[in-house]
Amino acid sequence: MKPDALPSPLAQESFRVGAGLEHVPYSRLRRVDFVALAHGLRVHRSRADLQRARLAAPLLGANQFFSHTTAAEVWGMPVPFDAALHTTTIGAGSVTRRPGFAGHRVSPEGVSVEVVRGIRVSPRLQTWGECATVLTQEELIIVGDYLVGPRCGHSLDELEAEVARRRGQRGVRGLRHALASVCIGAESPRETRLRLQLLDAGFRLPLLNCSIHDGPGRFIARPDIIYGRERVCVEYDGDHHRTDRKTYRDDKRRREALADAGWRVLYLSDDDLSGRSWEAFVVRLGRALARGESDYLARRAMRHS
Repeated sequence: MKPDALPSPLAQESFRVGAGLEHVPYSRLRRVDFVALAHGLRVHRSRADLQRARLAAPLLGANQFFSHTTAAEVWGMPVPFDAALHTTTIGAGSVTRRPGFAGHRVSPEGVSVEVVRGIRVSPRLQTWGECATVLTQEELIIVGDYLVGPRCGHSLDELEAEVARRRGQRGVRGLRHALASVCIGAESPRETRLRLQLLDAGFRLPLLNCSIHDGPGRFIARPDIIYGRERVCVEYDGDHHRTDRKTYRDDKRRREALADAGWRVLYLSDDDLSGRSWEAFVVRLGRALARGESDYLARRAMRHS
């Protein structure tokens, strides 16, 4: 069961338990989506690394900075919660040895530090490279997609340069493997996971978030996943698509416009991403692509007849 929705102040910033009790019962503050920063101080898990980094920043020496997943959270990268605060020491000097911290050391050559929100952290690309030792392949790909996405705008060449810079270091093989699957166009971790699942199921690499226009050139939609040759697209159907009236009406008009333009649209939700529901979706998509391929060949034959 998903935790109940939270008032904005509790979801965004750290707070004293007493202040939190003005909004929700104590039993709610004891659930797993809250982290204790200190005695009597709580923060939502999604903001924990940022808040903990702010509180712990005075503990850093002049030659230390936050790194790995801690830096990633400060940057706003889509990484899972890490119970440890990662710090890195440049060159000589003590590595952080405190409960709740993970200390690392690097040589001064080729290491950079930036200040984000008043906190000393690894630059974004360097952070991605550091995370190769603590994240899974899928998680590295998700962060890579984020870095080459519209929010950051890094190029694949820049990611490749970061991999090359780490030659011979621990985790570089996994980082290189993840880079091969990073793709420009994904705009959320959910879209990245869906793309990877489709590839694992044997489908070719689709287009991502591209605009579809009708015959006269009018914009129709910008689906998550597109197979242009077959005129098949895949859309994620979240709960807000059904519960928000305006979203529901807009979706209905878009579906009708896509159908009128000759597109087949398949919808899926979180429930369809695993088990038998996923297997059924794979079959549906395969059939839709087969029909779309037949239609494409028929259109081509007509043009050449």
